[in-house]
Amino acid sequence: MADGAVTLAYTERALIEFDGEPVETGADELVPSLVLDLEEARVAGSGGVNRLTGHFALSADELRFGPLATTRMAGPESVMQREAAFVAALERVTTYALDGRTLTLLADDDVVVRLSC
Repeated sequence: MADGAVTLAYTERALIEFDGEPVETGADELVPSLVLDLEEARVAGSGGVNRLTGHFALSADELRFGPLATTRMAGPESVMQREAAFVAALERVTTYALDGRTLTLLADDDVVVRLSC
């Protein structure tokens, strides 16, 4: 964003860390990403191969995703495995932390994923 302000809503964030490990994508891969629509309580994004969509519930200290759905395209096995694990991880999320451009999604106190814009 031009003014440097980053909000939770309507900002596309790319997956940068999953289960404590940095995420690297190949040149021909989509980067797993999320965008939250606060007005509709909907999430959209990519798992790396397939588009994902679904609902979320947000309160002052809680964030929960689900149910989530994805398209059914096939891709390289390693990317498909990461995508399935990413979607499953989102369904475990219970809260979040927004620090500048980084959104950290947590299951209780455990970091599940980090995304950045």
